[in-house]
Amino acid sequence: MANIPMRPPKLPGYDFVQMLGSGATATVYLYNQRMPARPVAVKVSAKTLDPRAAALFNREANFMAKLSSHPYILPVYGAGVTSDGHGYIVIEYAPGGTYNSIMKDRSMTCEQVLDLGIKLSSALFTAHRSNIIHHDIKPSNILITSKGLPVLGDFGISTDVYDRTETGFSPPWAPPEVLQHLTNGSEAADIYSLAATLYAMFVGCSPFQHEYHPRSQSELISLIVNQPLPRLNRPDVPVDVEAVLRRALNKDPDQRYYSALEFARAMQRAQFAYFGHATPVTVEGMPAYPKDIERRRRATDQRDQITHSSRRWVKPVGITVGILAAITAAAQIFAFVVVPRMDSATGSDTKQVATPRTKDDDNNRNNQDDVITDTANAQIPSPENLNGTYAADGSSVTFTWTNPDPQSGDTYAWAIVQGSNTDQSAQTVTTSDPTVTVNAQEGSQTCIQVSIVRKNRQMSVSPAIACASKPQE
Repeated sequence: MANIPMRPPKLPGYDFVQMLGSGATATVYLYNQRMPARPVAVKVSAKTLDPRAAALFNREANFMAKLSSHPYILPVYGAGVTSDGHGYIVIEYAPGGTYNSIMKDRSMTCEQVLDLGIKLSSALFTAHRSNIIHHDIKPSNILITSKGLPVLGDFGISTDVYDRTETGFSPPWAPPEVLQHLTNGSEAADIYSLAATLYAMFVGCSPFQHEYHPRSQSELISLIVNQPLPRLNRPDVPVDVEAVLRRALNKDPDQRYYSALEFARAMQRAQFAYFGHATPVTVEGMPAYPKDIERRRRATDQRDQITHSSRRWVKPVGITVGILAAITAAAQIFAFVVVPRMDSATGSDTKQVATPRTKDDDNNRNNQDDVITDTANAQIPSPENLNGTYAADGSSVTFTWTNPDPQSGDTYAWAIVQGSNTDQSAQTVTTSDPTVTVNAQEGSQTCIQVSIVRKNRQMSVSPAIACASKPQE
């Protein structure tokens, strides 16, 4: 079998310009495509394509073609086999280099990292929704297009989500379960690798090279598996932003975000809270912003309109601004939390809230855009009969619920719903039992939300939410 081609292949309709780089499995060349006239990168396999190599190369081409319409995934223009039997893929030329250079040359601001993270999470969720696991997200696999946009590339070791074939990985960016060979990779592993990449944009190296300074790869792997994640130690990065990354980098994959979309939503909320705006999510069929941010954006727009017209309508505007101030204050309290259908009655010690999808209540859909809503996931129901009862001493509340369609491997994700909580996403907990006892919250009631989580990590489209009211003394 031939190794890396000594000369660039002659491809009909393309003119060779220069070599861009080479690796163990492929060489990348710059060509000019004649029609349409544009520069393109051509990835040529290092070896001639025996059946196994052909299958791997075709898989990468098919995966990239399937995702090419996404603005933050490197587009593929074509693929084929050279006259001497080497496979090639024609992809967009990204002249801006990779984020590996940015990581080494300069640190990024918090706002820049959140913007990057939301864009790449959108791309990753799109891949996952197509049942594609990337396996090798890292700074050098995030390219920069001629327009300055980040794009996720190099799907060379990607697999179908159901494929259990052993693939390669890059240890500095891989999660503990992959390094220990407990899994070949998963959506949760990709989320970890993306979070590790974002962390590196703050500190200039992979997370466990930061502060620990390992001297070998085996030492680095041991640190990732056994030692706590180092702090960023960046005073300009808010603690809530670091908390978002730390959750995505949890050693336990079940404690990470359940989807790349949920990860993106957490970053959007942090971005909006600290910088006053949010990068939109770019996922087909999904809202650009979560409902709580959308409401606050509308409130801000209304306030700006009122301010603009205040010169002419002083008295009416004064009344309206007073109302708007109350709305804005309420929105600030609910900055990160959506509390649909909270029952504020206090006449009973137990309150049941109807499960989602009732026609006469739209508020229960506030969190639907944070979960997968494709055809497969649409069948996952919400928990039913969610009730909470205070303990006799009032110190705790026990919630119970039922699963209307129990399946093997089902678990439940629950979280306290609390108006003053500014980091709701960091408090999601999983349990295998349809009951949980929580500490009673301050105030007249304690509320939780619960979702069913299937073995494949897909969740209920909407959580069930219930509030237990504290017994009157």
